Amino acid sequence: MIKPILLSLTGLLVSLSAFGNQISEDQQHFVKRYEKHKKLVPPGEALINKDPEPKLCCGFTELYNGKDLSGWTARGGECTFEARGDVIVGTTVKGSPSTYLSTDKEDYEDFIFTAELKWEVAGNSGIMFRAQRKAGKKHETVYGPQCEMEGDFADDRRGWSGGIYGQSDGGWIYPLWLEAHAEARQALKKGEWNRVTIQAVGNEFKTWINGVPAARWIDANGEYPKGFFSLQVHSGKQGEIHFRNVKVKELEPGWKDLFASGDFSQWTKVNGDPVPHQWTINDGIVHREKNGGGGIITKTQYKDFELRFDWKISEAGNSGIKYRTRGRLGLEYQVLDDDKHKDAKDPTHRAGSLYDILAAPDDKPLNAPGEWNSGRIVAHGNHIEHWLNGSLVATIELGSDDWKQRFEKSKYRKHEGFGTWTGPILLQDHYDKVWYRNIRIREL
Repeated sequence: MIKPILLSLTGLLVSLSAFGNQISEDQQHFVKRYEKHKKLVPPGEALINKDPEPKLCCGFTELYNGKDLSGWTARGGECTFEARGDVIVGTTVKGSPSTYLSTDKEDYEDFIFTAELKWEVAGNSGIMFRAQRKAGKKHETVYGPQCEMEGDFADDRRGWSGGIYGQSDGGWIYPLWLEAHAEARQALKKGEWNRVTIQAVGNEFKTWINGVPAARWIDANGEYPKGFFSLQVHSGKQGEIHFRNVKVKELEPGWKDLFASGDFSQWTKVNGDPVPHQWTINDGIVHREKNGGGGIITKTQYKDFELRFDWKISEAGNSGIKYRTRGRLGLEYQVLDDDKHKDAKDPTHRAGSLYDILAAPDDKPLNAPGEWNSGRIVAHGNHIEHWLNGSLVATIELGSDDWKQRFEKSKYRKHEGFGTWTGPILLQDHYDKVWYRNIRIREL
């Protein structure tokens, strides 16, 4: 692996990233201009966004009501904003500082934000996220991270829409000047609506332009844990920017949607092959429909976590969620039709049970096949919990006398360290139709 080499400030020009990326030849003339920006991520340390754009169909709240600017306040200058049908129109006022139409809600933490922009008159713009504000000499100062949106379509443009700029806070943080950003630099479309998407989870931020991955930045010092959104109209001589479909999906802090991308890009078969066609995902619902697919696993490994999910089993069906896995082995939250599947003869094989070790009670709140159930798994050190439809149905301490007795009677007794491994989450294919949705994880 080539390590970053920074010979001097202008050494940014030749610094290679850990991914083998370097500043593109047609971007090198920007180095001298921006090398003194205090928060600039060196090319050798720049993380590359390779993730698909999150699915934008479900769970979003519209931030513009289509009638007026209720819930918004313009800050920082005199550039104007008006509600015009299904769009918000921002217009540059000559002599005015940059102006920010800001949400009155100021405590957005983890989220997926998306909006569409179109330039009727060219002018710089951007989306502030987790923004802050403070008093200024004449106008309020809006500051913090901004997703750049450039309305300049000249042949020599930077093409940094989707990059991250520290507005009134140090200048450029994550410019799109690497070879890895070539596609993103060409993603903006002149004369058309352009979609920007921003995802914030913890201290990590990712952006997309018209579905093309752009920036990936970690706020290592945690300077911006929460804040508001702003639609920017930049200072200048002219500019008219239209905004529409401005919406946000708030995420519970610390939680990760294991299917946020709307596809199987973060999953594989147990052997590492791509997820087969027998597994499908549609409108956020993961379905094992046909025979022959095999179980699927996350690319990320977990040990201590809380997992929440919804599941639905077919009549006489069998499936499960395995965790702390090695290969196909692991602790298992059983998913079963208790009434009609033959495996239910063993109480430890019934729905919600810690498979083959600890049975869920007979009076657990279980919905019928074809109906949704909510599940929850907590694995923290030696402590294990299984929840079903809001009720704790199985709990045990690894290493306790109770565990030892149950483990010695189980099919896993010959596997040393079983239950303590770090490994992927596994959705089991047990030859029956099963559905999962809202699979979210929070590491503990």
